[in-house]
Amino acid sequence: MATHRAVLGVLQALKDRLDLRLPALTGGNPKALILGSQALATAPAGENLGIYLHRIAVDPFARNRYLAPAENRRQRRPELPVNLHVLLIGWSTKNDSEVGYLAAAMQIIGSALTLDVSHLGSADSGWDEHEAVQVLPEEMSTEDLMRLWDSLPGDYRLSSPYLIKTLRLAPDEEPAEAPLVRTLVYPAGTTHAARVEGEA
Repeated sequence: MATHRAVLGVLQALKDRLDLRLPALTGGNPKALILGSQALATAPAGENLGIYLHRIAVDPFARNRYLAPAENRRQRRPELPVNLHVLLIGWSTKNDSEVGYLAAAMQIIGSALTLDVSHLGSADSGWDEHEAVQVLPEEMSTEDLMRLWDSLPGDYRLSSPYLIKTLRLAPDEEPAEAPLVRTLVYPAGTTHAARVEGEA
């Protein structure tokens, strides 16, 4: 079951996949970059394909799933399924390269790209061998895409929206519960501290 580290781990796994295939398809030496919001305000140096995470949302179709109770616990644990909404951004001073990098990335991902424990295990040791996420094209109208860019620093750049689903985050574990105290014995007529019944 994934932890919070898997969010960045998934983005890194996608970056690694694109770094492996982009040069072979484009004939150049483009690099995939994981972008933060401030990086959008200024153009990174070199020839790049940007990966920008603009939203993390709870998956409404995968809620209400529970894990078995942990050891020494009674209640089942709710998992948190999240989807990652990303933009792939062609980033180059040359128009043909900008188009080529984004088109090549779209070809690499195709209709769906699966990332499993072989890609993500090093980022998050909590990943189970049966867990996987898919990178899928996301439907977004031109109006919604323009509205998204209007809220971001920097000017519009050629981009395409993608969805990474579904990341199943494990609940945060509290410290193990101690056994319940059944009886407290206070000796009469002494100043000794209270002793729990059964102690030596």
